[in-house]
Amino acid sequence: MSLKRPANRSGPPPDRNGSSGISALRPQLHSSDQRRRRILLVEGNPAIAQLYQSMLEPSFDVAIEGNPLSALTILSSAKVGYDLVLCDVEIPGVSGFEFVRRMKLDSAATRVPVVLFNGEEESAQVIRAIQLGVRHYIPKTCSLGDLTRKISALLSPR
Repeated sequence: MSLKRPANRSGPPPDRNGSSGISALRPQLHSSDQRRRRILLVEGNPAIAQLYQSMLEPSFDVAIEGNPLSALTILSSAKVGYDLVLCDVEIPGVSGFEFVRRMKLDSAATRVPVVLFNGEEESAQVIRAIQLGVRHYIPKTCSLGDLTRKISALLSPR
C-alpha cells in the first residue's frame, strides 16, 4: 500500500499511522535546555554541606546556607526561588523541626517542599517531621541514588 499526499496538503507525507510527522519538525528540548532545579541545603557542618553539594550538583543547582535563620530570610525573598529545601535536623541555633515550623508560617516559603535528614532515623522524629508537613525524612547514610530519586520524584511535575 502506498501513502500519497493529498494535492491540497503541504508538509511532510503521512507516515504508516497517518501522522503528518509535524511533531518531528518541532525542536526537541534537551535536558541541558531545561531549567535546572534549585535546592537550598541547610546544613551547619561545612564539610557535610560540601559533600552533599558535590553529590547533588550533577543533577541540581545547590546553594548552601549554614544558618537556618538566614535560610528563612532567603526563602522569604522573592529574588531567589528554590524548588526544594534539604535540611539537617541537628543544625546549630534552631533545630530542623523549628526551621520547618517557622518556614510554614511564611506564605512565600510554605510552597517549597522540605526534606529533612539526620544521622538517626528514630520513629518519633519521623512522626514529628510528617506532622510538620515534611515531604521526606531520610537518614544521612542514604545512598546517593536513593537521595537523588526521592528529590527527583518530589520535583517532577504532577
